[in-house]
Amino acid sequence: MEIIRVREKVYHSFSDPSVALGNFDGVHLGHQEILRRTVESAHAKGRDALVYTFDPHPRVVLNKAPEIPRITTPRERADILEFLGIDVLILAEFTLEFAAQTPKEFVGNILVEELGIRHVFVGANYRFGKGREGTPDTLKQMAPKFGFTCHVVPPVTVCDKVVSSSRIREHLLNGEIGPANQLLGREFTIEGRVIHGHHRGKALGFPTANLKPEVKLHPPEGVYAVYCRVGDTIHRAVMNIGYNPTFQDRRVSYEVHILDFDQDLYGQTIRVYLVERLRPEMKFSGIDELRAQIAKDAEQGREILSGHPRMP
Repeated sequence: MEIIRVREKVYHSFSDPSVALGNFDGVHLGHQEILRRTVESAHAKGRDALVYTFDPHPRVVLNKAPEIPRITTPRERADILEFLGIDVLILAEFTLEFAAQTPKEFVGNILVEELGIRHVFVGANYRFGKGREGTPDTLKQMAPKFGFTCHVVPPVTVCDKVVSSSRIREHLLNGEIGPANQLLGREFTIEGRVIHGHHRGKALGFPTANLKPEVKLHPPEGVYAVYCRVGDTIHRAVMNIGYNPTFQDRRVSYEVHILDFDQDLYGQTIRVYLVERLRPEMKFSGIDELRAQIAKDAEQGREILSGHPRMP
């Protein structure tokens, strides 16, 4: 998949592509339906399937808000889009000048003149143009005049509720990993480089890989049953996120104990797939109590993962 970063104009030519518009943070089940239809439309005629999105997020620029916690890092999102068949990802810089375009200017200048779209795919809640005045109905009304077709993809529901990034964020922040994964259509992941820690795990008999994770939304402190990818191999593991109150650490750490594994991973990048939260972080009276609880966590994690194969 080609990734194009745009500051002013898309200096590329495309031949009647199909384009998906949106932010696609999380690339959840609802997003996947939009993307599936975009890819199917383009590839059926031997054309490119494009995703056109913004960086930074428009709300950060317009509302001068802090960075919105991402469900996926930019690299994770790109990997998933490529897996789903997207040919080109366009990351357009969002500025106040760009935001001043009317819906008609955005359609004419960007979608038609720069991208040369033939088909555009959006979700039912898509908004664009100055003041978020543009809607899917706006696109449908403009489509005949500009010579493209607009496809509005209905929301995807799970348990009679619409799948959305906000719902997924809420589940993750509450430590509700199962419901979040159900809406994502895969496990939520944390990826990072293995760094040196305090080496306590090995002394306790449970060596851990200490991660320096990439910046994104993370679930609350606690112990999780996870899968861990080391190279091309998937291992069962348990992960602790927290401040190790027994030792009164001041910085949050991400410690992964890979079951039935004893290799040096320092400097390597590993990806952790969260399956279930086992318990919140706890303070123990001493080393013996901590060691006994870690053993219980490892055994519980092993049982859960044995009956819970990785999602596709």
